[in-house]
Amino acid sequence: MTRETGSDAPSTTLEREWGRLRRGQLLGPLRQRLDATEGPLQLEILREVAEVGEVRASGLADRLHVTKASVSRYVAQMVASGLLATRPDPCDGRAALLSATARGRRALARREVRRSRALARLCEEWSATDVEALTQLLRRLNDGIDASLRAERG
Repeated sequence: MTRETGSDAPSTTLEREWGRLRRGQLLGPLRQRLDATEGPLQLEILREVAEVGEVRASGLADRLHVTKASVSRYVAQMVASGLLATRPDPCDGRAALLSATARGRRALARREVRRSRALARLCEEWSATDVEALTQLLRRLNDGIDASLRAERG
C-alpha cells in the first residue's frame, strides 16, 4: 500500500505510518502525561466499565481483547484505589460484577479532558473536515480490528 506524497517526496506506506504511530509519535507524549495509576489499560477498563454499567471481568477482557489475567490484576488495583466497585453477580454467585464508582467516573472525566486538549493541540491547524475524516477512518479501523479479533476467537 504505497502512496506518493509528492513528486519529490519519499513514498510512504500504511505499514510505515502505523509503525511511526505505534513507536510513540502520538501515543508516547500522551502517555507521558498520565499519572502512575492511569496506565492505558486501566483507562480503557475504566472507560468500558463506565460505558457498560456493570460487567464481569471475563466479559471485560473479551471486550478489550486482552487476557483475563491482565484484567484481573488491574481490576484488583482499581478496586483497592476506589475507582471500581464489585458486587456478587446474582446469576452466578461465584462471579462478581464490576461498576465504576463516583471517584472512578470523576477520574475518567479528568483524563478525557486532558486527552481532548492534547488531541486538539495536535490537530489545531487541521480543518474540521480533516479531523472528521480522521475520526471516521479511525472508527472504521477500530471496527475492523474488533471484528477480526472476534472472528479469531470464534
